Amino acid sequence: MFVFLTLVSSLFISHSSCLSPKILANTHGGDGFLPALGTWYGDPRGAGSGGACGWADDVKSPPFSAMIAAGNAKIYLHGKGCGDCYQIKCNRRPYCSGNPITVTITDECPGACNDVPFHFDLSGTAFGAMSSPGQADNLRNLGQIAFKIVAKTNPYWFATAIEFVDGVGEVQVVKIAQAGSKTFVPMHRSWGAVWAADINPPFPGPYSFLLTSPTNKTIMAYQVVPSNFVPGQTYYSHVNFY
Repeated sequence: MFVFLTLVSSLFISHSSCLSPKILANTHGGDGFLPALGTWYGDPRGAGSGGACGWADDVKSPPFSAMIAAGNAKIYLHGKGCGDCYQIKCNRRPYCSGNPITVTITDECPGACNDVPFHFDLSGTAFGAMSSPGQADNLRNLGQIAFKIVAKTNPYWFATAIEFVDGVGEVQVVKIAQAGSKTFVPMHRSWGAVWAADINPPFPGPYSFLLTSPTNKTIMAYQVVPSNFVPGQTYYSHVNFY
């Protein structure tokens, strides 16, 4: 189950000050919260980005203090949504505290983020703030396909174990692409959940993957493994079969 589909909720507020938000819609549920999709990006304890709103790294500092999110089209509003504030919460126990946090929209989440009505792509810091005490890392790791790099990976051979696959629980086809390339190289199942590919250097990261399930659904994990990856480490995507 891709947990973020139903676990993150948003409270719509006006385009007024984040210090005194007004409820704009209160029609779904007694507490005024609407279902939305929530993911996170970047460093697990990172500040995110102010890119599409022009704020760059200012999101690290007050008043943002890393409590930010990128919004899809219905939230970003062609830039008019920059600076809007939302209250969001999740309800998966024991990982989520159930208490709402307030985030500011500082960037756009394009493409597949528009496959659902409302999608918040939060900074790692903001996403972890929804957790129960001591559960921040566990919450961030829920519902995301992970790539654990095999220790013997080298410039001529790349291998990764693919973990936490939802849906039918496995992948049937895996392909890998180097940085800046739209050409995906087929990988083969080496053993168990480990997929490998013979590569010819230079084959620079970050690496993206196309994953196809036995039901022929394909998703892309975009630039999930960084160029400076460390064999033995695990890298989390923001996608799953749901």
